Order: sequence, then C-alpha cells, then structure tokens
Amino acid sequence: MKTPKAIILTGVYLVLLIVAAPGISFLKPTMLRTEKARAEFRDDHGVAAETFASAAADLRRLQQPLARALGSFQPVFRVRQSWHLYRDGPSTIRRMEIQVDGTPVYRTMDESLRWSEDIFRNRRIRPMAETLVKKPRAKNRAGLGRYIVARARADFPDASVVEIRSLWNKRGKDPTVHHRLVASAPDWTLEDVQ
Repeated sequence: MKTPKAIILTGVYLVLLIVAAPGISFLKPTMLRTEKARAEFRDDHGVAAETFASAAADLRRLQQPLARALGSFQPVFRVRQSWHLYRDGPSTIRRMEIQVDGTPVYRTMDESLRWSEDIFRNRRIRPMAETLVKKPRAKNRAGLGRYIVARARADFPDASVVEIRSLWNKRGKDPTVHHRLVASAPDWTLEDVQ
C-alpha cells in the first residue's frame, strides 16, 4: 500500500514545482513575445541563447495560469512558494550620503566615507536610514535628519551647511541625487529639496 503515498508525494512535489517555477519565476510573461524582440536578443546573445530564452519564456507563459490555479492554498497557510534568484542585485541602488560644507563624510557602503557608520548600520537605525533614502516624504526624515545635523555640528563645530542626500543609480551608471535635506547655520532648520 505504499503506491498511493508515492503518488500523493509526487503530486505535491509537482504542484510545488509548478507554483515556484525555479529559475523562470523572474521572467516577464511578455519576454521575447514578438519576432522583433527575438531577433534583437538573437543578435545580442546568439542563436542558442535565444532558443533557450524563448523556451523559458514560453514555459513561463504556460506556468503562470497553472500557478495561479494551483497556488490558491498558499494564503490559507500564510506561505508563498517562490524561488527567485538574485541575478544582478537590486535594479535601483540607493545610498545615503552626508555632506558637511560640500565635502562628503558618509556614504552607505563606501569604505572611504565612514563617519558615524556604526550608528547608521545599527539594526534599529538602518531601516530608518533606508526609508529616508527611498522615500522623499518618509515619516522619519525630520527626526533622523535632526539627529544627523546635531551629530555633525558636534563633530564638525566649524560647519555651516549639512546636507543629507539620497543617491540613486542603476548598476554601472553614475549616481544622481534623487532628493535631499539641507540644514544651514545659524538656525539649522531642515529643508526638503527635491
């Protein structure tokens, strides 16, 4: 009587494999759908790569409706089966930079600019710094900004301007300032600058 158990386990594994779709779950369903897109991909990467990528895209288009139908059990158990691969990292890289009188003193993940890094990398402060960089109107921007300005004034007593900049860039591109907070002497009031 081991046959029904083996059949049930095989069925469960197939459902999980279809719902998760390891390796193709990050593909967009519209990838290589037109002949023009396939020709451009073939020119850039070769015939073999275009064949494999086209087959994967077709498999993804078949997998999506099946995954929606079979994956309806997931919310009941508060789980989500997905095997997303990291590939190239985040599509947009965001960093916080602090400048005192126009000179950078801190930048996220920069070995040469590490002023107060132990504070900004602290597990309780890091989410606030990440939100400040991600959202121009983050709820914590005023409090964290005031703290940064007060600390910069204590460490750099001759400073006249403190600027908190949100730098965004795509991989391999130069960062641009997305938004920033500026405080200057004598009143040291933080101002949002877009």
